[in-house]
Amino acid sequence: MPQVGKITELWRYPVSSLTGEQLDHGEVSANGMVGDRRYALVEVSTGTVAHPERDRQWQKCVFMKSRMTENGEVQILVPNHDWRGVKDPQLGLALTGFFGFEVELRPYERTQSEMPNAALAKDRYDVSPLHLLTSASIGHLKSLHPAGDPNPRRFRPNIVVETAEDITGFVELGWVDQAVRLGGVEGTVIAPTKRCGFTIIEQDGFPNDPEILRNIMRFGSRNMGVYCAPVCNGVLRVGDPVSVGVGRTLTRPLCTQGYELPTRS
Repeated sequence: MPQVGKITELWRYPVSSLTGEQLDHGEVSANGMVGDRRYALVEVSTGTVAHPERDRQWQKCVFMKSRMTENGEVQILVPNHDWRGVKDPQLGLALTGFFGFEVELRPYERTQSEMPNAALAKDRYDVSPLHLLTSASIGHLKSLHPAGDPNPRRFRPNIVVETAEDITGFVELGWVDQAVRLGGVEGTVIAPTKRCGFTIIEQDGFPNDPEILRNIMRFGSRNMGVYCAPVCNGVLRVGDPVSVGVGRTLTRPLCTQGYELPTRS
């Protein structure tokens, strides 16, 4: 299996739609990055889970941060507040004050054991595999839209892979159904990542930019990045080699019918 690059960034998002935490190493299982997307923000009056990609009222989510402590506690940083644990009674007040309507944090149905007496957020994701993005794709998007900033944070990957210089285009779209080895963790590339409006919204450090998504739609059939399903538990580390059982270059969009998974934020 040829090496295509190495891991340069690892990310975990304990709370959906919030800015996550960058890691130097992270544990993975067959379900993806351990600790990823355990909680969601919910509008109390409707029970609706936050969707920044489609609802303007939630677009401030990305100015909040989430992290997981060494003992597994999830904490949230609301602007102008200190870090607060998910069970902190003051967290709901901080969230409500920030958004201007009543908001609370709820565990997803799949993680309800963490807060057994809490109301639950409806699961947004049927599966939670690893989301991988390459420097080749980022560079290709930059060449298509030189005025834009395709910062990896727009795309919320778990893994950013720095690929060799001779690997070009939205290369990972050609890896679907291929074996992948991430450090010592083996798996399969199972689907391209379908992109949504989250990629264009303003975040800390870069502006709202609709051309980001327009170019992905034009040249990647709305796909950029891929989902990988590990077949074993393990630990990923920045600097780990990445190998895939495919060729070297992809410059044309692929037909991806049959491989769609829900978009993730």
